[in-house]
Amino acid sequence: MPAPHGLRAGSVPARRYPPPAHRSAPRFAQSCAAGQALGELMSEAGATPRAAKAARYGFVFAFPFVMVMLLVGIYVSAMHAPKPHDLPVAVVGSGAQAERSVAALDAADGSPVDARLLRSVDEAKRQLHDREIAGALVLPNNSDSSDTSDTSVNSGNSGSDGNGGTTAQLWTAQAAGASQTMTVSQLLTPVAAASHLTVEAHDVAPLPQDDQSGMGVLYLSVGAMLAGYMAVTVASSGMPRLLRLKKLVPVLAGWSALMSVVIWTLAGPVIGAVSGHAPEVLGTAFLGIFAVGLTQAFLTRLFGPIAVIPGITLFMFLGVPASNLALSIHTMPGFFGFLHHVLPLPAVGEALRAIVYFDGDGAGVHLLTLGIWALAALLLTAGVDLLKRRKADGKTDGTGTDATTGEDAAGTPGAPAARKAPHPAVQYVMLGAFPFLMVVLMVGLMLSGMHKPLPRDLPVAVVADSAQAAEQTAQGLEKSLGSSFDIRPLTSADEAKRQIRDRGIAGAYVLPAPGEKAQILSAGGAGMSQQQVVQRTFGQIAAQQGVRTENIDLAPLPAHDGMGTVTLYLAIGFTMSGFIVVTIMSAAARELLRVRRLLPVLAGWAVLMATAVWLLAGPVIGAVHGHAWQILGLGALMVFTVSLVTAVFARFLGPLAVIPVVTLMMFLGVPASNGGVALHMVPGFFQALHGVLPLPAVVEAIRSVLYFGADGIGGHLGTLALWGGAALVLNVALDLFQHRRDRDKDLTDPAALVAAEPAPGANAEALR
Repeated sequence: MPAPHGLRAGSVPARRYPPPAHRSAPRFAQSCAAGQALGELMSEAGATPRAAKAARYGFVFAFPFVMVMLLVGIYVSAMHAPKPHDLPVAVVGSGAQAERSVAALDAADGSPVDARLLRSVDEAKRQLHDREIAGALVLPNNSDSSDTSDTSVNSGNSGSDGNGGTTAQLWTAQAAGASQTMTVSQLLTPVAAASHLTVEAHDVAPLPQDDQSGMGVLYLSVGAMLAGYMAVTVASSGMPRLLRLKKLVPVLAGWSALMSVVIWTLAGPVIGAVSGHAPEVLGTAFLGIFAVGLTQAFLTRLFGPIAVIPGITLFMFLGVPASNLALSIHTMPGFFGFLHHVLPLPAVGEALRAIVYFDGDGAGVHLLTLGIWALAALLLTAGVDLLKRRKADGKTDGTGTDATTGEDAAGTPGAPAARKAPHPAVQYVMLGAFPFLMVVLMVGLMLSGMHKPLPRDLPVAVVADSAQAAEQTAQGLEKSLGSSFDIRPLTSADEAKRQIRDRGIAGAYVLPAPGEKAQILSAGGAGMSQQQVVQRTFGQIAAQQGVRTENIDLAPLPAHDGMGTVTLYLAIGFTMSGFIVVTIMSAAARELLRVRRLLPVLAGWAVLMATAVWLLAGPVIGAVHGHAWQILGLGALMVFTVSLVTAVFARFLGPLAVIPVVTLMMFLGVPASNGGVALHMVPGFFQALHGVLPLPAVVEAIRSVLYFGADGIGGHLGTLALWGGAALVLNVALDLFQHRRDRDKDLTDPAALVAAEPAPGANAEALR
């Protein structure tokens, strides 16, 4: 059969693959912020198709670049090396010894504390409860001035006779911040030791067993931020008429009520990280979501579709370091101390902390902060709308578009007139589904993974001179410690050190020879949280045995990575670089998803972002020293791998691919990473994911490079290679399938065949 006119035998009509994004992208792509920003950029650049294309591509890569640089820059600079400064503490006592202790604290280099002298334990406890001080050292001659039997961490009395005993009391409020309590102990214990005093710990506000890290309040607060700004961001592009104040206020109020119930239900009844105080918690979460939503609406008035950048920077990137929830605000740079009293996330967090742990004392000022944000955003938004209406003569701007929201006068944003819009209730559900799922997944998965960091079969060793002694000691410790530890008997300290460096065990207790100190071996580079557990547990065992101890760190953390979390921040930066760019690409430049274009583009992007993240975290901030080529290689591999994985999902879901990808890479990956909380301190489900997911693989690979001479890196590289290889194969297969489907469709579509005919008089050479 002869070929149709204008086609060679065996050929198919010319077809662009995939179709242009503005015609073929999923409807969600036209309602996402990226799509709206793209439209404005194309309009501004619209002199030529080439300029419009350049604008689209520029947005595809500029948006994720800015987002990643902001996150890495702010988080790493704020939290890579927390150092205490002006931490308010007290010494309780009288006489020369108490005055010398206060003077010694105030004279310390760098002014780590702001010490004060108090006369009674009751006053110290009151100030701790009111969060006026972070800790108090009670000297022996004052330790019996208050009844402490119901709050002592240890059994028995203080060990003081009230008249020159040898035991001082260290009072803290762990509910005011677990990391702050640790910092106070590190600062005040040496003061007691200098006076030849032992220290006994007391807590006026201990954290509950189900939330021993204080993560419940943190993730309640972060969930409120996400629910507020994400919902308004989606609505601003998918249904702009909702941003009219007369509609926004009631809809946002209903959304805030719904999401406050959802977040509280997850954190409380479902996970168990927060208990009691339901009305107060719900009210605080409602006010936080409502205030953030109104503020995001105001930012949208100012910045249009790119308001997501200032919004997420204000509410999250700056809010988390300033919150006093993850780390003490007295260990953050001074600028964050100011933001702590200003931003919504710290206000929600401190209000919830006061309600849940301190009977509501001090919550009022933080609720007032949220009220000011809500009122100011409402008034400013109304003012901007009034100015726009006056400028547009009170109606429209002459193009049929509402001056305040940017939608057409008919009320349907850019929809064809012939297409009937769904019922408003259906539209609300469709718009709310995305932020609803993101909040539920983030709070549910991350809080369930990290709210109760207790050792679970943490592998450690006991070292003795003989196998029999080691075995007997290990059996005795297993009876007292239960399933918290997996205790292995060894007869060689060198073997224990080798296993610690290989990360086979977390630490070891080396039994002492007569008259010598016991050694507690660990590696800070393998994770600070597990090192603290090892040192605390074996230290208590040695104290019960009356044995002095010596802590030996086989891989100490450097000063520029004092918490050992830089590896996690680098990994998150690489991960975000991968999935954000493909998500935006799927909406704004879908033609780039074809494999022959995708691979070189992603390869170049991976190298660019690995270099940018390393330059920012290393030479600029100083959180990473050396190992440049290894970090660059790992970063590029991670960015490329995550990009390919996201591309697979994007072929089916478009921009909605962000939901499964963020769930896999972040919401599951962070708890399983061994980067924030030790692997053997999270539930078994996340432990099983540690050897499977890409984020844990790159965290462990970077850690191996920085602190262990790259030992053991091969397995983690293999994990990344498997993910990248599988994603590449799937992308190629899907590309071939799509190409064949389009070819078959064109061969059976008469309209396509007619469209493929050359115009009369067309130049044959040009056609070829």
